[in-house]
Amino acid sequence: MKDCIRTIGVDDAAFQRKTSKNAFVFGVIVRGYNLVEGILRTMVEVDGWDATEKISEMIASSKYVTQLRAIILGSSTIAAFNIIDLRKLFDITKIPVITILSTLPNEEDVKTALSNLENWNERYNVLSSNPPIEEILFKNQIGKQYKKFFQQVGFTNTEQVREIIEISTYSSSVPECLRLADMIGQSFKNYKI
Repeated sequence: MKDCIRTIGVDDAAFQRKTSKNAFVFGVIVRGYNLVEGILRTMVEVDGWDATEKISEMIASSKYVTQLRAIILGSSTIAAFNIIDLRKLFDITKIPVITILSTLPNEEDVKTALSNLENWNERYNVLSSNPPIEEILFKNQIGKQYKKFFQQVGFTNTEQVREIIEISTYSSSVPECLRLADMIGQSFKNYKI
């Protein structure tokens, strides 16, 4: 695989949990691990049902859509519990999808949080139908090794996922595209929409 692949990291902006109705979602396109080529934006409902659709539209309308090798997410939920259907995201965009997690989610905590929302069973079913979470060891570009957890759709094996993560991660424990999307999102910390 080439070292100059393009990936898109997708993360939500900070939002006010009790008062925000919507949250911005940013997509940062990076070539390799160090060249930012584009920044995309959409908006989703906090605890809504529109994340898969809105993220798909954001990516599909980008001039880079045919050049992207992976969509990298920090979770299969965004804007609190707006669930991302990873298989549907892949089916719509035709771009392989990876989620990268630092820790395993606690199933009971997730169920408890979801139970406070309408249609919580349906949300849980979509979340549960996403691919299983697996462990992965990888080295970033400066040689430091990390252990993370991931889900993936569209790759044939874990080695392909590892290669994408290693190519796109410079000195931290997450690919630059996701790290930058998170940084942009955090700049909205006290912003209300």
